[in-house]
Amino acid sequence: MPSLKTLGQMAPEAFVAQLGGVFEHSPWVAERAAKGRPFDSIAALHARMVLAVRNASRDEQLKLLRAHPELAGKEAQTGTLTDDSTREQRGAGLTNLDAAEKAQISRLNADYRTKHGFPFIIAVRNYTRAQIFSEFARRLANDPETEMSACLEQVFTITRLRLEAMITD
Repeated sequence: MPSLKTLGQMAPEAFVAQLGGVFEHSPWVAERAAKGRPFDSIAALHARMVLAVRNASRDEQLKLLRAHPELAGKEAQTGTLTDDSTREQRGAGLTNLDAAEKAQISRLNADYRTKHGFPFIIAVRNYTRAQIFSEFARRLANDPETEMSACLEQVFTITRLRLEAMITD
């Protein structure tokens, strides 16, 4: 685990190599945040990364959302999730769904992606499995703009938790 001091002293390329996966398959976030080094806290680092996303184009934001895996989806079934996503989904009990739950989440994933154009994103560490299913169904009714904002906020929560787990302050 790197410290904030170490991150602040790294070459930009090393910084991106270390933190490029925090935002799922979107190293450009770490690349843009690197310009704000050094950071005096994990919160300051995260705020800079969030700012990079907020200042990104709508297309970049959509690509970031689309880089996220579906919950208990194809990537989980084929074992191609990132290590972070695997731990998060396993911790929420999404890797041991019964047949009815698998069918339900598959249907929700398909309906959500069709309606909104990106996968449903939720910080699963903050919810029980039942709450995840409830939020999935509730948010499916939202319009795409509302959901884009909701998903970005969830991404910000996920990434804050990831940074707190990987950096010594």
